Amino acid sequence: MKTNAAFFRTILLIILSASTLGVWAQPSTTDPDHACLNSTEDYWVINTPGSTYNWVLSGGGTITEGQGSSAIRINWTSLGAFNLSVTETLSGTTLCSGVSVILNIIVDPLPVPTATANTPFAGGDLNLIGGPDGMASYSWTGPDGFTSTVQNPVITSVTDAAAGTYTLTVTNAAGCLASTTVVVTINTVNLPTAVANTPCVGGDLNLVGGPSDMTTYSWTGPNGFTSSVQSPIITGVTAAAAGTYTLTVTNSGGGSASVTVDVIINPLPAPVIVGPNPVCQSTGNGTEIYSTATVPGSTYNWTVVGGTLSGQGTNEIAVTWTTPGPGSVSVTETIISTGCSATATMDITVQPAPVTNGIYHN
Repeated sequence: MKTNAAFFRTILLIILSASTLGVWAQPSTTDPDHACLNSTEDYWVINTPGSTYNWVLSGGGTITEGQGSSAIRINWTSLGAFNLSVTETLSGTTLCSGVSVILNIIVDPLPVPTATANTPFAGGDLNLIGGPDGMASYSWTGPDGFTSTVQNPVITSVTDAAAGTYTLTVTNAAGCLASTTVVVTINTVNLPTAVANTPCVGGDLNLVGGPSDMTTYSWTGPNGFTSSVQSPIITGVTAAAAGTYTLTVTNSGGGSASVTVDVIINPLPAPVIVGPNPVCQSTGNGTEIYSTATVPGSTYNWTVVGGTLSGQGTNEIAVTWTTPGPGSVSVTETIISTGCSATATMDITVQPAPVTNGIYHN
């Protein structure tokens, strides 16, 4: 019976050994494995009830949980290449230990994301700039439900709802990710303004841009006009200067916005004097008539050299020529609604009247 009992114990140990040879800790992930700096990662082997596990980390971090069990947690604090080993001891045997399993681990650096943005005016475009280049993925989130997987997204025609904090998360080729934020301001004040006078042909066009203290000003307009001056002046304008002028301003945050102003160039009147020339020096109550076409809404101011006039303020005058020699008639026509005026002059030759010394009788 002792012989039989010893035999069965031997058979049982063989069975136990055979059944446990397949459950030693085995590598089950790609070698080398990768981890990210400052990450906390879990590592494990298939658990055998009653077994204990001794984990050894060569460096790069700290085993923070699970030593002695089949699963541990490591906090990675240093870059480089390290190895993690585990040795399993089966409690169902006479404390038999398996061959240590080693996993090589490379601790990769985290990416260093950057996020910048302009400060657009309401209605302008918000430009979000993410970095660095060459990341495996980019993920933006922001106010008003904004999301994007584009490195440098553009939000067009923004409102003040787009203001706030935007977060960019980048993932590098090793799978490590990091995030950064940028605070965006939507400029709802200091919007651009553009006003202009309405000059007459030949006058000066004054373009007035605002607000002050913008980084740049850019004007464009009819007849190929451009200017980078806040409030440019165009002298001696012609009718070709009429039309729409556009002012684009850029603020210190890189935001830009545009505004337009329609410019009218008022035409000049064109008076023409009609009347006799040359004339004789007036004698008695004799007068000569000079006139220009009547235009509703215009006023007329006459000037005579070499005589006197009546009918001032109308389109027609009567002139008494009093002084022989060179004379002239001038009229300045002014359009009341615009203030535009023009002057026409007719040079007159005033011939002397003969002087008769009386009648003699023999």
